[in-house]
Amino acid sequence: MTCSTKLLVPLLLLALGCEPSPAPPVTEKPDTQAAVDSIKAQALRFSQAYMDGDIETLVSIYAEDGVAAPGGRDFIRGRDALRQLWQLPEGREVTHHQSTPEEIIVEGKYAYDWGYYEGAAGPVDGEQRPFNGKYVIVWRQDDDGVWRMLQDMWNRMPDPEEDTAP
Repeated sequence: MTCSTKLLVPLLLLALGCEPSPAPPVTEKPDTQAAVDSIKAQALRFSQAYMDGDIETLVSIYAEDGVAAPGGRDFIRGRDALRQLWQLPEGREVTHHQSTPEEIIVEGKYAYDWGYYEGAAGPVDGEQRPFNGKYVIVWRQDDDGVWRMLQDMWNRMPDPEEDTAP
């Protein structure tokens, strides 16, 4: 027997006598970048709908059981109430709105998004006043795969020209 045959026979016997062990289960990690991109796209849709006065699109970005918590007000629950919240008074417009996330954390079908928003609003054909603040949004990926706002909380930052002394 040659040297290579001496090695080959035990390996062959070992291979014939042993079944390959099953591969370990693969744990799929959700594609968090795709989720973040979808959430950012929804935030852009929200801002555009707000500026366009398209309340139906804006409200559709909330989950059916969505809740808003505007600063200084009680909770606004459900799409009918949200529709009333976001409806602009006659003769008023929003000419700029943008949210800028500081962080978006995706955990399965939920995501936590917090950051700052800014905008400008005022009378149609009148002086637009800037506004800005901070927000926290809990997003949920609904059964149709769309990320929607489940909980939306925000408050305005104080105007530097206003007296904010206690």
